[in-house]
Amino acid sequence: MGLPVGYIMEEDFAANCLNMTSKGKLYRRADVLLGKCDDTPTVVEAVQFHGVHFTKNDALVKEIAYLYKSSSLAELIKNSNLACKHLQEVGLMENATALIDTVESDPNSYVVNFVVKEPKSFTLGLKAGVTTHGEADMMFNAGRQSFGGRGEAMNASFSYTMKGDKCFDIAVSKPFLGWQKYSNVSFAVYRSLASLPWNHCGTQENGIFLQYNGQLWARKLLHTIKLNAVWRKLEALPEAAFAVREHAGHTLKCSMENSVAYDTRNRMLIPSKGILLRLAQEYAGLLGDAAFVKHQLDIQAAAPLFLGTFLSASLQCSLLSSLADRSLHVLDRLYLGGSHNVRGFQWNTIGPRIETSSLGGAASCVGVLHIYRPLIPAEMLFAHLFVASGALASVRSRHRLRDMSDAPRVSTGIGLALVFRNLIRLELNYVVPLRYAPGDFCSPGLYFGAGINFL
Repeated sequence: MGLPVGYIMEEDFAANCLNMTSKGKLYRRADVLLGKCDDTPTVVEAVQFHGVHFTKNDALVKEIAYLYKSSSLAELIKNSNLACKHLQEVGLMENATALIDTVESDPNSYVVNFVVKEPKSFTLGLKAGVTTHGEADMMFNAGRQSFGGRGEAMNASFSYTMKGDKCFDIAVSKPFLGWQKYSNVSFAVYRSLASLPWNHCGTQENGIFLQYNGQLWARKLLHTIKLNAVWRKLEALPEAAFAVREHAGHTLKCSMENSVAYDTRNRMLIPSKGILLRLAQEYAGLLGDAAFVKHQLDIQAAAPLFLGTFLSASLQCSLLSSLADRSLHVLDRLYLGGSHNVRGFQWNTIGPRIETSSLGGAASCVGVLHIYRPLIPAEMLFAHLFVASGALASVRSRHRLRDMSDAPRVSTGIGLALVFRNLIRLELNYVVPLRYAPGDFCSPGLYFGAGINFL
C-alpha cells in the first residue's frame, strides 16, 4: 500500500500550513515511527479539518468516524492515511494530508488535523486526441465536482472526429460515503452519431443508463450493475450488403448488465504482475426489439521474467444467444479484428461477411501473449513482442466450437506501447498476419491503436 501520507507533530515546526497559533512544532514523516509504536495505547481526542469551505459536515463525519476506534498509534497512522486516500477517491477533496498532534495533558491522546484542498467548483477543458479507430478527434469538457458538498459530480462532454462522428453526454454520479466504502451510483444521458465502416453503415443512438459500482466479499470483488435504454437508428449506405440493409431503421434496446471482477493487477493498462478475472452478462428483452443474452469471460495474467522484462497473457471469450426466436441485430452482434485484439486485421472485419460488409457473429474467442520491456521513462514507454489469435462463429452456426477451431486468425508483431497518465494506451506496431482466410482485410505493415481495453 506504500507509506502513509500522514505526519506526526513533534517539536519546532512553522505551523503556517495550518494557520494555527501554536508554535514550537516539528513534523516528522509517519514512517519514522512505523514498527516502533505498535503497542502504544492511543485515544483520539479530536479530528479537525483545515481548508474546508463548502463540504458538508455530515460527509466529513462519515469519512473519519472510524478514526476514534484506533487503539494504537500505529493503527491511527494507518487509518489516517486511509482516510486521506478515501477523501480524495470519493471526490470530497482534491488533496488531503493528515497531521497527528499530541495532547499536552496526556501523551497517549492525539488530535488528527486534516489539511485539505477542496476540488475546483467548475472545470473546463479542451483537448485533441485519437479515437480507438485511430481517427483524430476533439473533445470539449465541462464539469463540477462535489457540487452538493458530498462528493457528487456532474460532467458534460462533446466530442467530434475528423470523419464526422459526434457524441454528447451528461453524467451525474454520487458516492456512498462511509469508512472505506468504495461504491457509487451514476446516471447519464447521451447521444452519438457514428460511422461503422466494417458494414458500411451509420448509426444514431439516444440513450440513458443507470449504473451501480460496488464491492463484494470484503472488498475483494468488484461488482457492477447497469441498466440501459437505447433508441437506435441504423442507416445503411448504398454499398452495404442486403443482409445488413435489412436491419436498417429504428430499434429500441432495454438491457441489464451485471459483472463481477477479481483484480490484483498493479496497473490497469500494462500490468507487470497480478491477475484479472471478470465475468459479465447482459440480458435484453424486457422492452424493445432486442432480445438476447450475452456472456463474456475476461482473463489476464502478468508476471516478471528476467532482465526487466515481464510476460502478459490475455483471453476473452464471448457468447451471444438470441431469445424469443428473434434474429440478432447487427448492432448487437460480436465483432473481432483491429488494434485492440487481433492486430494486423482491419477493425471488426474477422468472420462471416457478404461482399465487403462484415456480418458479425454469436461466439468469439481471442487470446494475446505479450513480452514487454520497459524503456525510458520506465512507467510510460514499453517495447513489446506479441502473438495474437482469434476466431468468430456466425449467428447461424450450429457447431460454434468446431467452426472457430477450423478458422482461427493468427498474427505476430513488434512495437512500442505508451501509457499516458494511466488514462490511455497508445500502440505503434509492425504486424505480420500468419494465418488468415481468403478475402480477409489484412496485410503486413504498421498499425496504430489508441484506447483503454487492449488484449
